[in-house]
Amino acid sequence: MSKTINDVIDFASNKVEVELGTVPQERVIAGVASDANTKITMETYNHYTDPSEHFFAGIWHSSVGAKTVNYTEEEVCVILEGRVRLTDVNGNAREFGAGSIFALPAGFKGTWETLEAIKKVYVIWQN
Repeated sequence: MSKTINDVIDFASNKVEVELGTVPQERVIAGVASDANTKITMETYNHYTDPSEHFFAGIWHSSVGAKTVNYTEEEVCVILEGRVRLTDVNGNAREFGAGSIFALPAGFKGTWETLEAIKKVYVIWQN
């Protein structure tokens, strides 16, 4: 079936309900951006889910803090505000700030450390 301009989703005008959450405490890591008692809060504005529910796109906000990650999905991130540090299980790290665009492959394990409150666009493919 052919799609039309009415099927195009403009994040700026598409009103969605915010999904509020916190990182489970067992995934919070003490360190530069957090301590064992830090509550990392998140807001997710999921603007698009395809009919198969494997593809998602939206905007995500997170407060400062560090957490363990184990990616089972493929994700493209566009950082709009803030700064993060990704560290793999071997201790190799990279930082990304506003204007950065990167892809996280399924199978990436390590830490996601939000150094400055972040706002990002995400595009996810989940098998």
